[in-house]
Amino acid sequence: MYEQKILENDWLYSKIANVANRLVGFDYLADDIKKIREKYEYECYYADVMKLENVAIEQKFDIIVCGELIEHIENPGLMLDGIKRFMNDDRILIITTPNPWSKNRIKLIQSGNLENKWLNKEHVCWYSFETLKQLLERKGFEEVNYTYSYAENKGSENKTDFSIIKLLKKIKKYLIYKITPEYLFDGLFFVAKMRK
Repeated sequence: MYEQKILENDWLYSKIANVANRLVGFDYLADDIKKIREKYEYECYYADVMKLENVAIEQKFDIIVCGELIEHIENPGLMLDGIKRFMNDDRILIITTPNPWSKNRIKLIQSGNLENKWLNKEHVCWYSFETLKQLLERKGFEEVNYTYSYAENKGSENKTDFSIIKLLKKIKKYLIYKITPEYLFDGLFFVAKMRK
């Protein structure tokens, strides 16, 4: 899956690598980590994020990003506890996760297509802003900022095709998102730090 995202210039890891002085990644897919290290020369390690105490890295990091991860973890509290060892008081944690109550997902629920059109078989839970905030507070974090985001429908659109129909569709989409309340957007973007 990451290879397709790389081809589409949509892989979060490579986007962060373009702006970070140093980037360290963890994943539980050992074969993929080997390929990533060899082919892209990224610094990534095999790790279970619910057992970060077993990771042989002692450094602290300015920013820790859990991009579209927390909804896959059966015990996110263990992950959040483990993350703290890599943070100082002034460091931040960024979590992104799908918004199950987005406008698009509500439409899928209404049409009876949520199960076969959106649900990922690897997801074990969903978070709203309030449930994620509650989890973070229980684990010793405090909210710094949050927002909702929406995903662009990438498709295979030809970027050089400026037909009037495509232009009108883009304008319509822009206007719909301009008048849609942000809590109906597709994703949640949450920034937190450790509570002092």
